[in-house]
Amino acid sequence: MQPKTLDLEGIPEPIARALEVVAQMARTIAERPQPEGIVGRELPVWPLGVIGALSRDEIYDDYQCRC
Repeated sequence: MQPKTLDLEGIPEPIARALEVVAQMARTIAERPQPEGIVGRELPVWPLGVIGALSRDEIYDDYQCRC
């Protein structure tokens, strides 16, 4: 992967420095080896099992809206 250049002309210095830090963090993360077959993190499992199915209306009833 070829390095890219950030054009920070006209951006205030504190913001430009912050963007440089974010870019460096992204480079560091991208260079880490990723385990094969795993994308992101696994979702947690509810320990008490399935309680029941919810309809869309039941989900949105908690917010008193019609979606």
